[in-house]
Amino acid sequence: MLLSVLDLAVRFRTEQGTVHAVNRVSFDLDTADTLAIVGESGCGKSATSLAIMGLLPRPAARISAGRILFRGTDLVGLPENKMRALRGKDISMVFQDPMTSLNPVLTIGKQLTEALDAHVKLKQGESAARAVELLKMVGIADAGQVVARYSHQLSGGMRQRVMLAIALALAPKLLIADEPTTALDVTIQAQVLELVGELTRRSGTAVLLITHNLGVVASMTKRVLVMYAGFVVETAPTAEIFAHPRHPYTVGLLHSLPRFDGSQRHDLVPIEGVPPDQFSPVRGCPFTPRCAWRVAACWRENPPLQLIGSPDDASQAGHRLACHNPVNVAEAVAGRPLRDGFHPAPMPVETNAA
Repeated sequence: MLLSVLDLAVRFRTEQGTVHAVNRVSFDLDTADTLAIVGESGCGKSATSLAIMGLLPRPAARISAGRILFRGTDLVGLPENKMRALRGKDISMVFQDPMTSLNPVLTIGKQLTEALDAHVKLKQGESAARAVELLKMVGIADAGQVVARYSHQLSGGMRQRVMLAIALALAPKLLIADEPTTALDVTIQAQVLELVGELTRRSGTAVLLITHNLGVVASMTKRVLVMYAGFVVETAPTAEIFAHPRHPYTVGLLHSLPRFDGSQRHDLVPIEGVPPDQFSPVRGCPFTPRCAWRVAACWRENPPLQLIGSPDDASQAGHRLACHNPVNVAEAVAGRPLRDGFHPAPMPVETNAA
């Protein structure tokens, strides 16, 4: 196994208290595999990726529990010099905002050659030539001129291509793409995602895609992991998630996407309410206050992530769910409960014994 994240927990210390950002998250990623982590802002996606990279902001953030095994080596607690040797060479990351990720006072060529020189001993002039090759690899036609430019002289799409060239310069075993298309228009988004897929397939690089939009993962990932309030609430093969979502939050994400099936239009179904503040351990399922399918047990107990898919059916293999009252097929299509007489369980009233 290339990457195994086991019971990962991340905490942020703030003036208001401790934020429980990631709560016992586990997943595996094999060589040349593709996995998407999806969820709304603040659900713990980026914190998970930064923990893998060893880039959590210190001293505010810390890994409070769990292990991160990369090719058998536990990255949690790994000395910084050894972690630095892995970054860029074996594990690379494309950040969501290339304008703040690229150094504004260094040329594009200098930033590309820095990544090469840090891990590979090249002869004089070879680094510069390789930088031009990398820019051509990511579809920048005038690469010879671009190497001499600065980040503010490039468009958003070109900056993101430069970030991708830096990340893939040394053919890493794992590429983490954190919201790589957030600031781009729809056309450029499609081009960048297609480029990521093409280049990583060619090199056999595994991809961990971090996004809040289920729409971008349909064509480029094999599996999806859905996070909410720092917890994994559902995970399954990508096709299975789209065809048979079982968690109310996953259904809500899917119904927040505009869709047109032929001449039929589907109305958006909003997810009511707001996410929890995560300043204290969750009692019950964290999605309960916003869930139209909630039952009494949801207020009391956070359900474990359990296997529900048939191991004999490849399309369902590995479908795991954390829910007391799963959504059925008809309800997933409608985006609301359809059971006769069903009403969401109200919050229990706490009473003190006399």
